[in-house]
Amino acid sequence: MAPKRTVQPFFDARGRLLIERRGLPATTLGNDAYHFLRTASWPRILLLFAALFVGTNLVFALVLWLAGAEITNATSFADYYWFSVQTLATIGYGVLAPADTLSHVIVTIESLLGLGLTALMTGVFFARFATTSARVIFSQVAVIHEFDGKPTLMFRMANARSTAIVEATVRVYLSRDEVLSGGERLRRIHDLALRRGTSPIFALSWTVYHVIDEASPLHGLTAASITDGTPNILVTFQGIDDRLASSIHTRYAYEARDIVFGRRFVDIIHTEPATGVRYLDVDRLNDTEPLPERALALPERAA
Repeated sequence: MAPKRTVQPFFDARGRLLIERRGLPATTLGNDAYHFLRTASWPRILLLFAALFVGTNLVFALVLWLAGAEITNATSFADYYWFSVQTLATIGYGVLAPADTLSHVIVTIESLLGLGLTALMTGVFFARFATTSARVIFSQVAVIHEFDGKPTLMFRMANARSTAIVEATVRVYLSRDEVLSGGERLRRIHDLALRRGTSPIFALSWTVYHVIDEASPLHGLTAASITDGTPNILVTFQGIDDRLASSIHTRYAYEARDIVFGRRFVDIIHTEPATGVRYLDVDRLNDTEPLPERALALPERAA
Protein backbone atom coordinates (compact mmCIF):
# COMPACT_ATOMS: atom_id res chain seq x y z
CA MET A 1 0.00 0.00 0.00
CA ALA A 2 1.35 3.42 -0.95
CA PRO A 3 2.11 5.73 1.98
CA LYS A 4 -0.49 8.38 2.69
CA ARG A 5 0.45 11.67 1.08
CA THR A 6 1.22 14.43 3.57
CA VAL A 7 -0.78 17.55 2.78
CA GLN A 8 0.61 20.91 3.81
CA PRO A 9 -1.63 22.68 6.35
CA PHE A 10 -3.19 26.01 5.45
CA PHE A 11 -1.96 27.85 8.56
CA ASP A 12 0.98 27.72 10.94
CA ALA A 13 0.60 27.95 14.71
CA ARG A 14 0.56 31.76 14.62
CA GLY A 15 -2.30 31.77 12.17
CA ARG A 16 -0.19 32.84 9.20
CA LEU A 17 -1.23 31.49 5.82
CA LEU A 18 1.18 28.87 4.44
CA ILE A 19 -0.31 28.58 0.98
CA GLU A 20 1.89 30.13 -1.72
CA ARG A 21 0.57 32.97 -3.84
CA ARG A 22 1.73 32.57 -7.42
CA GLY A 23 1.20 35.00 -10.26
CA LEU A 24 0.95 38.08 -8.04
CA PRO A 25 3.50 40.93 -8.06
CA ALA A 26 5.70 41.00 -4.99
CA THR A 27 5.03 43.64 -2.36
CA THR A 28 7.79 46.21 -2.81
CA LEU A 29 8.47 49.88 -2.21
CA GLY A 30 7.32 50.52 -5.74
CA ASN A 31 3.81 49.10 -5.58
CA ASP A 32 2.89 49.19 -1.87
CA ALA A 33 5.39 51.39 -0.06
CA TYR A 34 3.49 52.05 3.18
CA HIS A 35 2.52 48.42 3.75
CA PHE A 36 6.04 47.25 2.92
CA LEU A 37 7.66 49.69 5.37
CA ARG A 38 5.20 48.76 8.13
CA THR A 39 5.38 44.99 7.73
CA ALA A 40 8.93 44.21 6.56
CA SER A 41 11.23 42.69 9.18
CA TRP A 42 13.45 44.97 11.25
CA PRO A 43 16.68 43.69 9.60
CA ARG A 44 15.27 44.48 6.14
CA ILE A 45 14.15 47.95 7.22
CA LEU A 46 17.50 48.78 8.83
CA LEU A 47 19.42 47.49 5.82
CA LEU A 48 17.12 49.45 3.49
CA PHE A 49 17.65 52.77 5.28
CA ALA A 50 21.38 52.15 5.68
CA ALA A 51 21.69 51.46 1.95
CA LEU A 52 19.56 54.52 1.15
CA PHE A 53 21.74 56.74 3.34
CA VAL A 54 25.03 55.44 1.96
CA GLY A 55 23.74 55.47 -1.62
CA THR A 56 22.44 59.04 -1.38
CA ASN A 57 25.76 60.28 -0.04
CA LEU A 58 27.65 58.46 -2.79
CA VAL A 59 25.46 60.07 -5.46
CA PHE A 60 25.92 63.59 -4.12
CA ALA A 61 29.65 63.06 -3.57
CA LEU A 62 29.92 61.91 -7.18
CA VAL A 63 27.96 64.95 -8.40
CA LEU A 64 30.20 67.32 -6.43
CA TRP A 65 33.33 65.51 -7.66
CA LEU A 66 32.39 65.36 -11.35
CA ALA A 67 30.95 68.89 -11.44
CA GLY A 68 34.17 70.30 -10.01
CA ALA A 69 32.43 71.99 -7.08
CA GLU A 70 34.87 73.64 -4.71
CA ILE A 71 34.89 72.28 -1.17
CA THR A 72 37.28 73.82 1.31
CA ASN A 73 40.06 71.40 2.37
CA ALA A 74 38.73 68.61 0.08
CA THR A 75 41.57 66.85 -1.74
CA SER A 76 40.05 63.46 -2.68
CA PHE A 77 36.77 61.76 -3.51
CA ALA A 78 36.63 60.48 0.09
CA ASP A 79 36.61 64.09 1.31
CA TYR A 80 33.64 64.83 -0.96
CA TYR A 81 31.85 61.79 0.43
CA TRP A 82 32.45 62.82 4.05
CA PHE A 83 31.30 66.34 3.20
CA SER A 84 28.09 64.85 1.77
CA VAL A 85 27.56 62.83 4.97
CA GLN A 86 27.97 65.95 7.10
CA THR A 87 25.54 67.86 4.88
CA LEU A 88 22.85 65.17 4.74
CA ALA A 89 23.04 64.61 8.48
CA THR A 90 23.21 68.39 9.21
CA ILE A 91 26.44 67.91 11.19
CA GLY A 92 28.75 70.54 9.72
CA TYR A 93 32.06 70.32 11.60
CA GLY A 94 33.44 73.32 9.71
CA VAL A 95 36.57 71.67 8.29
CA LEU A 96 34.85 70.88 4.98
CA ALA A 97 32.65 73.66 3.60
CA PRO A 98 31.19 74.78 0.24
CA ALA A 99 33.41 77.36 -1.44
CA ASP A 100 31.57 78.38 -4.63
CA THR A 101 28.05 78.89 -6.00
CA LEU A 102 27.80 75.41 -7.52
CA SER A 103 28.68 73.69 -4.28
CA HIS A 104 26.14 75.85 -2.40
CA VAL A 105 23.39 74.89 -4.88
CA ILE A 106 24.17 71.19 -4.55
CA VAL A 107 24.31 71.49 -0.77
CA THR A 108 20.89 73.19 -0.77
CA ILE A 109 19.36 70.34 -2.78
CA GLU A 110 21.02 67.71 -0.61
CA SER A 111 19.88 69.43 2.60
CA LEU A 112 16.29 69.46 1.39
CA LEU A 113 16.52 65.77 0.49
CA GLY A 114 18.09 65.06 3.87
CA LEU A 115 15.13 66.64 5.68
CA GLY A 116 12.76 64.41 3.74
CA LEU A 117 14.83 61.28 4.41
CA THR A 118 15.02 62.08 8.13
CA ALA A 119 11.26 62.64 8.28
CA LEU A 120 10.64 59.34 6.45
CA MET A 121 12.88 57.32 8.76
CA THR A 122 11.44 58.98 11.87
CA GLY A 123 7.88 58.34 10.74
CA VAL A 124 8.50 54.68 9.90
CA PHE A 125 10.31 53.99 13.17
CA PHE A 126 7.63 55.77 15.22
CA ALA A 127 4.79 53.96 13.43
CA ARG A 128 6.41 50.56 13.96
CA PHE A 129 7.17 51.19 17.64
CA ALA A 130 3.74 52.72 18.26
CA THR A 131 1.89 49.67 16.92
CA THR A 132 0.51 47.83 19.93
CA SER A 133 0.60 44.06 20.14
CA ALA A 134 -0.80 41.41 22.45
CA ARG A 135 1.43 39.05 24.41
CA VAL A 136 -1.05 36.23 24.77
CA ILE A 137 0.36 32.72 25.12
CA PHE A 138 -1.77 29.89 23.70
CA SER A 139 -1.48 26.30 24.82
CA GLN A 140 0.31 24.29 22.15
CA VAL A 141 -2.36 21.60 22.33
CA ALA A 142 -6.14 21.54 22.48
CA VAL A 143 -7.94 18.71 24.26
CA ILE A 144 -11.21 16.92 23.65
CA HIS A 145 -12.83 15.04 26.51
CA GLU A 146 -16.10 14.81 28.38
CA PHE A 147 -16.69 17.96 30.41
CA ASP A 148 -19.87 18.54 32.38
CA GLY A 149 -21.35 15.47 30.73
CA LYS A 150 -20.65 16.45 27.10
CA PRO A 151 -17.65 16.05 24.76
CA THR A 152 -15.89 19.42 24.72
CA LEU A 153 -13.02 20.98 22.82
CA MET A 154 -10.78 23.04 25.10
CA PHE A 155 -7.64 25.13 24.87
CA ARG A 156 -6.30 27.82 27.13
CA MET A 157 -4.50 31.13 27.04
CA ALA A 158 -2.35 33.14 29.43
CA ASN A 159 -1.67 36.87 29.55
CA ALA A 160 2.13 37.32 29.47
CA ARG A 161 1.96 40.97 30.54
CA SER A 162 1.33 42.34 34.02
CA THR A 163 -1.31 44.68 32.61
CA ALA A 164 -4.85 43.42 32.18
CA ILE A 165 -6.81 43.21 28.94
CA VAL A 166 -10.34 44.56 29.30
CA GLU A 167 -13.31 43.60 27.14
CA ALA A 168 -11.35 40.60 25.88
CA THR A 169 -13.06 38.68 23.10
CA VAL A 170 -12.12 35.32 21.61
CA ARG A 171 -13.66 33.69 18.54
CA VAL A 172 -13.00 30.17 17.27
CA TYR A 173 -13.52 28.74 13.79
CA LEU A 174 -13.11 25.40 12.05
CA SER A 175 -11.50 25.58 8.61
CA ARG A 176 -11.45 22.40 6.50
CA ASP A 177 -11.77 21.04 2.99
CA GLU A 178 -15.22 19.74 2.11
CA VAL A 179 -16.81 18.10 -0.91
CA LEU A 180 -20.30 19.31 -1.82
CA SER A 181 -23.09 17.10 -3.12
CA GLY A 182 -22.29 18.22 -6.67
CA GLY A 183 -18.66 17.13 -6.34
CA GLU A 184 -17.21 20.61 -5.90
CA ARG A 185 -14.32 20.80 -3.43
CA LEU A 186 -13.87 23.94 -1.38
CA ARG A 187 -12.41 25.26 1.84
CA ARG A 188 -15.15 26.09 4.35
CA ILE A 189 -15.03 28.01 7.60
CA HIS A 190 -17.50 27.16 10.38
CA ASP A 191 -18.14 29.15 13.54
CA LEU A 192 -17.61 27.21 16.76
CA ALA A 193 -19.97 28.35 19.49
CA LEU A 194 -18.27 28.97 22.85
CA ARG A 195 -19.60 28.67 26.36
CA ARG A 196 -18.10 32.10 27.00
CA GLY A 197 -16.47 34.20 24.32
CA THR A 198 -15.87 37.41 26.28
CA SER A 199 -14.17 38.34 29.52
CA PRO A 200 -14.42 41.73 31.27
CA ILE A 201 -10.84 41.44 32.54
CA PHE A 202 -8.25 39.01 31.17
CA ALA A 203 -5.33 39.21 33.57
CA LEU A 204 -4.11 35.65 34.17
CA SER A 205 -5.40 32.64 32.21
CA TRP A 206 -8.50 31.70 30.26
CA THR A 207 -9.75 28.25 29.25
CA VAL A 208 -11.99 28.32 26.18
CA TYR A 209 -14.73 25.69 25.83
CA HIS A 210 -16.63 24.53 22.75
CA VAL A 211 -19.29 21.91 23.45
CA ILE A 212 -19.39 19.26 20.70
CA ASP A 213 -23.12 18.68 20.47
CA GLU A 214 -25.35 17.78 17.51
CA ALA A 215 -25.14 21.36 16.19
CA SER A 216 -21.34 21.47 16.30
CA PRO A 217 -19.32 21.05 13.07
CA LEU A 218 -17.10 18.74 15.12
CA HIS A 219 -19.95 16.37 15.99
CA GLY A 220 -18.85 12.76 15.55
CA LEU A 221 -15.17 13.65 15.40
CA THR A 222 -12.73 10.89 16.37
CA ALA A 223 -8.98 10.50 16.43
CA ALA A 224 -9.25 8.41 13.26
CA SER A 225 -11.27 10.99 11.32
CA ILE A 226 -9.73 14.19 12.61
CA THR A 227 -7.28 14.54 9.73
CA ASP A 228 -10.03 14.37 7.09
CA GLY A 229 -10.19 17.65 5.19
CA THR A 230 -6.89 18.99 6.61
CA PRO A 231 -8.68 20.92 9.36
CA ASN A 232 -7.45 23.91 11.33
CA ILE A 233 -8.95 25.34 14.49
CA LEU A 234 -8.51 29.10 14.04
CA VAL A 235 -8.53 31.39 17.07
CA THR A 236 -8.74 35.18 17.01
CA PHE A 237 -8.36 37.33 20.10
CA GLN A 238 -8.83 41.03 20.68
CA GLY A 239 -9.19 43.40 23.60
CA ILE A 240 -8.06 46.71 25.07
CA ASP A 241 -4.83 47.13 27.02
CA ASP A 242 -5.91 48.89 30.21
CA ARG A 243 -2.64 50.85 30.50
CA LEU A 244 -2.25 51.91 26.87
CA ALA A 245 -6.03 52.28 26.27
CA SER A 246 -5.51 50.88 22.78
CA SER A 247 -6.85 47.84 20.96
CA ILE A 248 -4.67 44.76 20.70
CA HIS A 249 -5.21 41.54 18.81
CA THR A 250 -3.55 38.23 18.03
CA ARG A 251 -4.38 34.83 16.53
CA TYR A 252 -3.47 31.19 16.73
CA ALA A 253 -4.16 28.00 14.76
CA TYR A 254 -4.29 24.35 15.78
CA GLU A 255 -3.67 21.50 13.35
CA ALA A 256 -5.17 18.03 13.69
CA ARG A 257 -1.95 16.77 15.29
CA ASP A 258 -2.29 19.42 18.03
CA ILE A 259 -5.61 18.03 19.29
CA VAL A 260 -5.34 15.51 22.12
CA PHE A 261 -8.19 13.10 22.88
CA GLY A 262 -9.05 11.65 26.27
CA ARG A 263 -6.82 13.90 28.39
CA ARG A 264 -7.38 17.09 30.34
CA PHE A 265 -5.28 20.11 31.24
CA VAL A 266 -3.53 20.14 34.60
CA ASP A 267 -4.27 22.93 37.03
CA ILE A 268 -1.95 25.93 36.70
CA ILE A 269 -3.27 27.99 39.62
CA HIS A 270 -1.40 26.98 42.78
CA THR A 271 -0.92 28.17 46.35
CA GLU A 272 2.47 28.47 48.03
CA PRO A 273 2.17 26.28 51.17
CA ALA A 274 4.51 28.37 53.31
CA THR A 275 3.11 31.82 52.51
CA GLY A 276 -0.36 31.18 51.16
CA VAL A 277 0.47 33.20 48.03
CA ARG A 278 -1.45 32.11 44.95
CA TYR A 279 0.38 32.03 41.62
CA LEU A 280 -0.04 31.12 37.96
CA ASP A 281 2.40 28.48 36.67
CA VAL A 282 2.65 29.36 32.97
CA ASP A 283 5.33 26.69 32.47
CA ARG A 284 2.58 24.08 32.75
CA LEU A 285 0.19 25.75 30.31
CA ASN A 286 0.63 22.88 27.82
CA ASP A 287 0.62 20.01 30.32
CA THR A 288 -2.17 17.45 30.24
CA GLU A 289 -3.02 14.43 32.37
CA PRO A 290 -5.10 11.24 31.93
CA LEU A 291 -8.79 11.42 32.69
CA PRO A 292 -10.28 9.62 35.68
CA GLU A 293 -11.71 6.21 34.79
CA ARG A 294 -15.27 7.52 35.08
CA ALA A 295 -14.69 9.98 32.24
CA LEU A 296 -15.70 9.36 28.66
CA ALA A 297 -13.32 6.89 27.01
CA LEU A 298 -11.79 8.45 23.92
CA PRO A 299 -8.63 7.60 21.89
CA GLU A 300 -5.49 9.02 23.47
CA ARG A 301 -4.25 11.24 20.65
CA ALA A 302 -4.84 12.08 17.03
CA ALA A 303 -2.49 10.39 14.61
